Amino acid sequence: MVDLERVRERVGDEVGLRELFIDAAVAERKMPRAYDLRVRGYWPEVPGDKNLAYGYGEVDVRPGPASVREVGAWDMAIELTALLEPDDAKLVWAAAHSAARRHRGPAWRRIAEKMHCHPQTAKRRFDRAILGLWYKILYGC
Repeated sequence: MVDLERVRERVGDEVGLRELFIDAAVAERKMPRAYDLRVRGYWPEVPGDKNLAYGYGEVDVRPGPASVREVGAWDMAIELTALLEPDDAKLVWAAAHSAARRHRGPAWRRIAEKMHCHPQTAKRRFDRAILGLWYKILYGC
């Protein structure tokens, strides 16, 4: 069950609710996979040049593990997803994953292709879903 008072305190307003879902998407990317396909037949790639074998080559920087605050945001977002309609939940999570680590916000054209609608319609449905969820949090409906 969702503690609506804790959500109101943490989020503040509907803009904070959007940021909560985006933070949850970032945390979900940092979490370990449930089923790692690389474990089956993994052999580390060996560089062909001996001068690159000591770490002097290109570095692949990976994100660190999710912090406690990020996991808390993810947990809260998962609980709030139960209050959404199934289509709205898909749209909200698609927009959150699209906006994660992106300065320009969600890629509405790509989201609209998945939802089979116009990008402006997808954005409007997203705004309506977030606002409807915010009213459910405020008034406990």
